[in-house]
Amino acid sequence: MLRCTAPPGCCGELAAVGMARFEVPDGWVLQAFSFAVDPLPQQARILARQFGGRRYACNWAVRQLKEGIEAYQCGLAGLDAVPPSFYGLRRRWNQVKNDECVDKQTGEVWWPEISKEAFADGIRGAVDAYWRWQNSRNGEAGGKRAGFPRFKRKGRDPDRFTITTGAMRVNPDRRSVTLPKVGTVRTCENTRRLERLISLGRARILAVTIRRRGTRVFAIFRVIVSRRARTPGRPGSTVGVDVGVRRLATVGAPDGTIVEVTDNPRALDRNLAGLRRAGRARSRRKQGSIRYQQANREITRLHRRIADIRTDAISKLTTRLAKTHGTVVVETLSAAGMLQQKGLPGARSRRRRLADAGLAQIRTRLRYKQAWYGCRLIEADRFYPSSQICSKCDLQTAIGWAEEWDCPGCGAHHQRDDNAAVNLARYPDSGWQAVGPVGSRVKRRADGKTGPHPARGDEAPNHNPDRGAA
Repeated sequence: MLRCTAPPGCCGELAAVGMARFEVPDGWVLQAFSFAVDPLPQQARILARQFGGRRYACNWAVRQLKEGIEAYQCGLAGLDAVPPSFYGLRRRWNQVKNDECVDKQTGEVWWPEISKEAFADGIRGAVDAYWRWQNSRNGEAGGKRAGFPRFKRKGRDPDRFTITTGAMRVNPDRRSVTLPKVGTVRTCENTRRLERLISLGRARILAVTIRRRGTRVFAIFRVIVSRRARTPGRPGSTVGVDVGVRRLATVGAPDGTIVEVTDNPRALDRNLAGLRRAGRARSRRKQGSIRYQQANREITRLHRRIADIRTDAISKLTTRLAKTHGTVVVETLSAAGMLQQKGLPGARSRRRRLADAGLAQIRTRLRYKQAWYGCRLIEADRFYPSSQICSKCDLQTAIGWAEEWDCPGCGAHHQRDDNAAVNLARYPDSGWQAVGPVGSRVKRRADGKTGPHPARGDEAPNHNPDRGAA
């Protein structure tokens, strides 16, 4: 794999060469509105060309980045080389697009059929991926280590492109939207929730992302919305939210009462038989045939339905919590780590149910909804044993996977999720912190940041005797 041997200091110049971040004004919030669109056959072909143009520009940018690294390794770039940036690559693209965008059979230049925003989005994606790789390589980014940007391939890379300039509007008829190069496109649903805000001057469109999800195409409007300060229905209420597989969420109060229990919709589990049946039907078709494509669309439709059911349940739950309670305490679960459980009895079924629950989405949605509705969100420590602490006598007991258990200290009988929700509601006043065997606080590295490391193997710079010579 290609490795960069550039000095670590150049990676910190991203802020100087990259795009300036947009700052949301006070009293406004960033929000997205998604609408399914129903393009005409001619418009669908135009959209397909935009998707392909974005991939083409992204692959061209990746080639330029690789050539720049190879030139640096060979000593041809010089020490005063400018780090790659979106504006620099876009300027170079405008200079060479007449030679790059040529039909090999007819010799015609095809770039005028593509919106400049589709090309710009592809170049921006390649540059952002490059700097993520550099920051991850130098230990400046958290999470899983990022790799060098890859080439995009049709069928593998999601069909999408983002528009930031040009004709982007929601029409007053509330049944259509206007997009550059595409024109007026009919929507599958009413757009009044966004059109009303725009007509009143309370919303402004920043960008539109056109994305294909399965067999449907969506127009996602990124807007800033003016929101007045709001107060939850019960500003003095504090609740703890325990998420799980048996129940989607259990809401408890500090006094030990259970405020709400939300059942898990089990969208994947309910449609698993249909998915397996559709998968077997597809396996009997010849790949690439019309019936194979029909079977593939049926599988896509089922997956979309599963995702919609799960998203609807989580969205309604988080909105209800943010609108009602003044303080909400949630768990900080490592959902990705829980999905990596292997070798235990029933691990495969457990991973499937964990993925079906979408546990991490509840905390993610509450993070931005707290600003919308005026509640306060508290994220408990990842290692806080909310299920193991007795809500009566505060004795911690290892209970394993048991759903119900009895406290050995006071004899109280507990249901696992109810007990955890009550303990989470008391978390702000508990003063809990992780301690080691000698009483000292344990330093966790829960964010999983990658640290800097010396070059080795194929990461070592190529030796060039001409470099550094007087």
